[in-house]
Amino acid sequence: MVESGFKTKAQELIKLMVDTIADKEYEKLVSNIPPKLSWAAFIDAEPTSENACLGFGKWLVEQLAMWEEYENKEFVVDHFQKSCMEDIDDADEARLETDNSDVVCYRPMSFGEELDFWFEIEFFTEDGQIKAVFDVNI
Repeated sequence: MVESGFKTKAQELIKLMVDTIADKEYEKLVSNIPPKLSWAAFIDAEPTSENACLGFGKWLVEQLAMWEEYENKEFVVDHFQKSCMEDIDDADEARLETDNSDVVCYRPMSFGEELDFWFEIEFFTEDGQIKAVFDVNI
């Protein structure tokens, strides 16, 4: 796969991930970019991809609700916007092949305003396929 192919695939996967989160269909994250397994702890469950998705969803709902109460306005995660992706131009197929890892950041918005966290999406190869997991940085 050439570098531009990796960037295209990475952007497609990130778009699926962000749109799934914006649609509040957290359990469906398992089929595109799931959160790291440690998110399962938010629902006191076994660390599986499915439980991590549900744990992340619980955390996000609670986080947005807390901000809504504090700010007295609604918070959501907007659907994918290419302008919110950082580091995509630095994504490197060669580094992915050499180190089996590359990271792209996505800064989500709520009604067009940047939220106080961002997603760090770690890409890696497994059985010749590009896969990814994400985590949240606050």
